[in-house]
This record gives sequence, C-alpha cells and structure tokens, in this order.
Amino acid sequence: MATELKTFIGSQFINKPVLADIEFIPHLEKINDFAANNGLKIYVTSSARPWDVPVVGPAFPAAKMSNHFIGHAIDMNIKIGGKLYTSHELGDFNSLPSTIQAFFTAIRNHPVLHWGGDFGDPVHIDDRLNKNDPNTWKQKLSIIQSELTGLTQPGIRAVNSPRLLFLTTPLMEGNDVKAVQEKLIGKGFNLGITSADGLFGPATSQAVAKFQEQAGLDPIDGMVGDKTRQALGL
Repeated sequence: MATELKTFIGSQFINKPVLADIEFIPHLEKINDFAANNGLKIYVTSSARPWDVPVVGPAFPAAKMSNHFIGHAIDMNIKIGGKLYTSHELGDFNSLPSTIQAFFTAIRNHPVLHWGGDFGDPVHIDDRLNKNDPNTWKQKLSIIQSELTGLTQPGIRAVNSPRLLFLTTPLMEGNDVKAVQEKLIGKGFNLGITSADGLFGPATSQAVAKFQEQAGLDPIDGMVGDKTRQALGL
C-alpha cells in the first residue's frame, strides 16, 4: 500500500490545487481526461482535508469516514465557458448540458470512480475506498492526516507537526500517545492503567471520547487532533 500526500494539477482543473493520496492520482488523471474530452473545467472546491476542520456550507453532510480525510475525493463545480454549474444545477442531471451529462456518465461507467450525484451530493467524486476497503481507509487515515496537519500551504510543511491519534490495528504508540494519556490520567479519566504506557488502545480511545464530551468538543470520536490536543493543554 503506497500512501503519500501529493499535489495534483491537471489541465482541466481550476481554482485550487488538488491534494490527494498518491494512489488516487491515476483516478484524477482519468477525471481530467473525461473533462478534456467534453470541453469542460473542473472547478475544485475541496480535496484532502483535516478530519476535525468543519466544512463551511457543505452541499451534503460530511461522512464520518469521508474519503476526503484520506485524499481519495474531490468536491467541485463545473465550468463551461463563462458559466459555473454548482450543486443546484448539477443535481438536476436531465437538465444539464449534454457535455456535462457525458462527463458524469463517464464517471459512472468507470470501474472505480463514483459520482456523488447518485446519492444526493452532485459536487462529489471519489473511489468509494471507505465502503469497499475500510481497513485500508483506516491505515491511510493516520498517514494522510499527519501530512495534512503539517501543511502550512500546498507543498510547504511545518516542522514537528503532530500526527492524528486514533484506535487502529496495530496500536499506535509513542511519546505523543503517552503525553495524551498523562493528561487524561491527570484529569481523572480511567485508562485501565496506573501510568501512561504510550499505547493508544481501546481504553485510551474511550477516555478521549469522554473527555471530548465533557469539554464540549465536536466531533466526539475518540481521536486526538488539534482541537483535542489544545483542550488537553498539549
């Protein structure tokens, strides 16, 4: 499994660069080909994004296991000439210009790609990795999120940026886990251990979720990202 955050720039992609997992890049190239064949531009609004950053004005509620979190999805509008087609227009497939219909039909006919218009989110395209291979999705999550956390802007990485901590197999371990555990123990949460062991196991995840609930954080998911770290005083 190759996992690495990359910046994709295609001839038909406009507005902003696409941040994506290296394994999703070939699919972006195919999307670019479909767009070129139909003379339209992909106006990118979102690609890989941190799991704990709220999306402003989403056309469709974000999934808990969104493929955006691992760089396997884009949200977009479509531009033809001077007209920009947004979620309102894209949601009415039968009223779309034939070139946009042909573009989405090509996405639908692709063996891997999936158009969100088939489930009410017409600005979304992904590869359904979260549904087809949730174990791989989970393995990619910590890697991509760690790289996203370190980005100050596309291609520029901050030094010593913290990784996203969550329950997975094998267990995540390290001094960053130990620091979280020490804070939780100090606040009176039961981790099933008397001192921090540096292993992010089920008890640690449950304690994190309880802390998030008490602290009024959202989401309450047992994962430790920037907001939870700040609330813990790390």
